[in-house]
Amino acid sequence: MPRTLSYADAVRLLGGKESKAVTWLDRITGAAMLGTAPAVEEVLGWFDAKADLVKHGHDLVNGLSDRVRGLRRFDRTQRLEAAHAVIVTLAFIEAFEALPQRPDRKEIQDGRIGTAELVRQQLTSRVPLPTPQHPYRDNLQALTLYYVLRSGELIEFVRGLAVWDRWNDTERARFSKQATHPLVNQALARYQELFRQLAVECPELGFWANLTEHQGTQELLRSGLAQLEIHLAALATGREPDSRRAELARGYLARLERTLVEPAELPADFRIPTLGEAYIDPLGRVREIHQGDTPSQEPWWEEVPPRQDIQDFLTGYLTSPQAVARPLLVLGQPGSGKSVLTQVLAARLPATDFLPVRVPLREVATEVDVQTQIEQAIRLGTGYRVDWPELANSAGDALPVVLLDGFDELLQTTGVSQSDYLERVRAFQQRESDQGRPVAVLVTTRTSVADRARIPDGCVALRLEPFDEPRVIRWLAHWQASNPGSRFRLTAATASRYPDLATQPLLLLMLAIYDADGGDLSDTRLRESELYERLLRRFARREVGKTRDGLADPDLAAAVEEELRRLSVVAYGMFNRGQQWITEPDLDADLAALLGTRGNPLTGLRTPLGPAETTLGRFFFIHRAESQRDDRRLRTYEFLHATFGEYLVARLTWQALHGLHAMAAAAAANPLAVIPLNDGFPHALLAHTPLSSRRPILSFLAELAEATTPDTRAGLTALLIRLYRAAPEAHPTRSHADYQPRHTTVPAQHAAYRANLLLLTAITARELRASELYGTDDDQPGVVQQWRADALLWRSQLSTDDWTGLVETLALTRTWRGTRRDLEIRLDDGSFTPPPLDLNWSTRRPAAELSPTITGLRYANQAPRVQRRLLHFLCGNEDIHLHVLEPLFDHLSRDYALHPVADGEIRPTLPRALLDLLTLPYREPSTDHAAQYERFIQIAETRPPDPASPDRLAILDLALTLMTSDDQSPTALATDLLAELTRHLFRLPTRASVLEARTLRHALTLLSRPEPPTPALTEPLTRLITDALQNDPTPLAAEALITLLERAPSTDPYLLADLDPETWLTLTATRPDLARRAHNTWQHLNPTDPWPHPAP
Repeated sequence: MPRTLSYADAVRLLGGKESKAVTWLDRITGAAMLGTAPAVEEVLGWFDAKADLVKHGHDLVNGLSDRVRGLRRFDRTQRLEAAHAVIVTLAFIEAFEALPQRPDRKEIQDGRIGTAELVRQQLTSRVPLPTPQHPYRDNLQALTLYYVLRSGELIEFVRGLAVWDRWNDTERARFSKQATHPLVNQALARYQELFRQLAVECPELGFWANLTEHQGTQELLRSGLAQLEIHLAALATGREPDSRRAELARGYLARLERTLVEPAELPADFRIPTLGEAYIDPLGRVREIHQGDTPSQEPWWEEVPPRQDIQDFLTGYLTSPQAVARPLLVLGQPGSGKSVLTQVLAARLPATDFLPVRVPLREVATEVDVQTQIEQAIRLGTGYRVDWPELANSAGDALPVVLLDGFDELLQTTGVSQSDYLERVRAFQQRESDQGRPVAVLVTTRTSVADRARIPDGCVALRLEPFDEPRVIRWLAHWQASNPGSRFRLTAATASRYPDLATQPLLLLMLAIYDADGGDLSDTRLRESELYERLLRRFARREVGKTRDGLADPDLAAAVEEELRRLSVVAYGMFNRGQQWITEPDLDADLAALLGTRGNPLTGLRTPLGPAETTLGRFFFIHRAESQRDDRRLRTYEFLHATFGEYLVARLTWQALHGLHAMAAAAAANPLAVIPLNDGFPHALLAHTPLSSRRPILSFLAELAEATTPDTRAGLTALLIRLYRAAPEAHPTRSHADYQPRHTTVPAQHAAYRANLLLLTAITARELRASELYGTDDDQPGVVQQWRADALLWRSQLSTDDWTGLVETLALTRTWRGTRRDLEIRLDDGSFTPPPLDLNWSTRRPAAELSPTITGLRYANQAPRVQRRLLHFLCGNEDIHLHVLEPLFDHLSRDYALHPVADGEIRPTLPRALLDLLTLPYREPSTDHAAQYERFIQIAETRPPDPASPDRLAILDLALTLMTSDDQSPTALATDLLAELTRHLFRLPTRASVLEARTLRHALTLLSRPEPPTPALTEPLTRLITDALQNDPTPLAAEALITLLERAPSTDPYLLADLDPETWLTLTATRPDLARRAHNTWQHLNPTDPWPHPAP
């Protein structure tokens, strides 16, 4: 949060050295700082609205507008902040005076008055200040907290007075209650009254607090930030600028009269609106940035609503104290209007109160400091060499506003970390403030690179939002008004069909130019790929016509295709490097490697244009970022919208396939052709990044395939399968091997190429079988084995994102080809979900081949020992599988990879059935619990025949543990399992005390169920209890007996009489509750027989 003023700071700033208010304040606060108590009559100011504090406060803010008239812009801002601090304190003191229950003047004349801390807290605490980036309610919330703290201090102060001792409990409670919420609410109400009065005199405060009056959305749709100029002109009090400032201002104003694009871009009879006419005030989101925030991420911005009143926000920000403390960041996508905003803002700031200096960072040196960049920009704009301190000192009443446009271009073009640039900007502002030359700074950058720099804590960011429908309508209305009755046909309804383009101002301008030049966007059947083809082709034709006018139609078509092919290489260069931009040297290298285009080496600023500049320097939809370093101009290029590049990647891919298909057809028709098919060009394009990393590329390819004849698609599919099968082989004659957009290993290139061939085959064939892809020759491995080998290659060689993208893009269905396993592969349309495992398919055993003699199927090389070593060996994310499965490895190793087979059905493994039981509580309520437990037991029944094996007993115990904790488990089945477990316990050669105790606990749980116990439960349980009481008497065995007698009265009650006397004494000492239950049960079952033990 910005540093704000306290009441004491405000009084000194507003009062001046000779003010009585300052003299009084110094006497009060001076004593407080020394820790001594001021005179009692001075302390009375806290309790008397007529005392000095309130009197001086009102004197300082009354008539403020007259006193700040004629001050420098920033001096006026400081005094408005001071006045706000005064009214915040006044509102609190006056609210306290209005309390019905409070000490009077006589009652505070007490020797225990501890005023020093009170004075320090009340007068020197920093007061919250409204800011235009926050709603007015946020300011009130901050003030509420401030007043709560102040009320707590006053309550503590009053508790130190003698009057507190004299008050009774009711009076104390009344005061404490009134001095909390009622006092805070009354202070807030009084503050709002004083604030609105002050805002009438000094309208800047209304803009700080977002209290300006708004009308409907249509009324807010203004052009050229004209309302900003109106607001600031109404607030202006400065003098006319000197000649140098006037020249700067004239230059910025002249930009508003220029057209949006050069007239040569459109037909001669077409009138182009000027920037001042056509610029529509944008939507925006405003938010403060603090440590740990992620302004480059969309979810972070979704937490604040869009604002219609950007002109009001800028008015409030540029007239607020925070403007000179930290830079204001303006974020947006390419083409969103960031640079144009700085141009319009520089023209609209009144020269009497502001000194705007626009610094296009692409045109100044990157290695110099901020001051030098500003001085270079002034020279570029006016021709004068100007010293910044001299210019800032000559600003007079005006506040300098530096507009640093294109910080993202520094990041892209230099390739050097500029992470401290914004901190250097803040340091520049701090230095200027220290020198008495406060300066506001605005920095523009692309949203996506906002996190690449360290942003000073508390910076405010304004993100420009895409156009909404009213703005598109208003923007098009300017064009239609400029060309009444012309052939301009683009309507908002038509533009809205292309939201990716129409919502970005620069791309909307591209649509307007396309329409004005004869393009037709009204065809509702137009595919997205057709739209981009038309746009790119028309713009390429216009550019060719500018430099090579008079070409015959065939030559013109060839020249246009050459331009589009160059643009496609640009797009592939970005795609294969995993970036949204490409540097000029990289592009020159790509053009040379793929198209054989070479330019002159760069030796200075005036060297001939290289191939990159020749290709891209004139295209409207290409954004060129520039900067200067060491007398060299550095450039990067990017598309205004990523979809242009994605379409061009798809376009060149499709052309490469068609070209190779034609070569293959020609070779097939030539009996003398012996040279192997050279797939060098498609391999160069496709051997670096899977096309699935950008899903729109696949969508464009699918559209291009749909527009192709069935015979051509079939031919392309056959070609792709041929390439896929031949990909693992050596290709010593491949061309274009010098195309290396980034360093990758040979295995990685092989993986990417084969993945892309698979994706393209899935597109051309619509649906593909693995047997078609790999062939079905008997001497080859199975198609599933070959698929797995490729999948492992992709997983090992592709990046995590590329591997995941490939998996998410393809829909894989496991199927059969007769009795052989096969796969169906297609692009996922979003509806695919992997089905449950087909155990016949997984174990390679079709149902028809399951022999009745087979009792189990075991996976090869899947024993827990092998799996543990394998997962450990891989050293990857597979560790999570080891982490989850380790208990199964350790305790169910025998069953881990064994599928029981019964009745011609392959059943789940025992560990899987166990996991199904463990997750029962988290399943749908309709899940049949009984069926799950019965399946588990059936699977367990297929184990080896030794019924008393430790594994068998452990499984029975485990099943009972789960069933007794599940109210929905079948009691009858649990009873049978308990009986079986009990019988097995008696067959063991030695006692299993622990398992006996667990069995007794299972029995207790079953006996607590509402169903009456059956003989199937009571008979084996009676035998187990009897044996336990005779050989290992425990309270648990006694509890089981007592519960059995309570639930099954037919059980022999004389079992109680058989209890050993020592056992009974132990029971009465450790579990008196059980002893009482036993006595009561005996009396209930044998009312005539005496109790055989001492009474509990």
